[in-house]
Amino acid sequence: SMDWSRERFTMDEGLSVAVREVFVRLYDEGLIYRGKRLVNWDPVLHTAISDLEVISEEENGKLWHMRYPLLEPVAGLEYIIVATTRPETMLGDAAVAVHPDDERYQELVGKQVRLPLTDRTIPVIADDYVDPEFGTGCVKITPAHDFNDYEVGQRHSLPLINIFTVDAAINNTAPEAYRGMDRYVARKQIIADLEQQGLLEKIDDH
Repeated sequence: SMDWSRERFTMDEGLSVAVREVFVRLYDEGLIYRGKRLVNWDPVLHTAISDLEVISEEENGKLWHMRYPLLEPVAGLEYIIVATTRPETMLGDAAVAVHPDDERYQELVGKQVRLPLTDRTIPVIADDYVDPEFGTGCVKITPAHDFNDYEVGQRHSLPLINIFTVDAAINNTAPEAYRGMDRYVARKQIIADLEQQGLLEKIDDH
């Protein structure tokens, strides 16, 4: 049977020295590297969750359509519309993506848009990930908060802009007006602010 007196967790006393030694050797030999990756994070238990432990479920939600103003009008367009189920993550957007073959937006690729409610501008990029038939064909890219966006970000060398604390509140990377807010409180405030500035196009059931 199991000898429970010898049970060990990876970093327990009696094992941690060996664990560190192995990690350092592997790193020195170039066999492992340290880098930022996206993980499933539990804001209550403060721990990462394996993909195998996550069960995704469909639920009735909303799809918010937001206007991102172009830095300079292009082909008569003053803004582009992106749709999202998580409007609070827009504070961490690094780009807006369109499909490279989408004729509607060919002239926009490489241009800059103003990220609403922030003092940042972000580029319009072209990537095959975008489904031109879904929504407006323009997708906000938030590499630090979406697994698909992370892959797009890697392909286009986009920054990882994390806007959440370990408790899933808005951190100090975001504009001051939203710092410290729980993500759902921030969502309501962001929607209200977008509406007040005339940047909320519509809300659909999703």
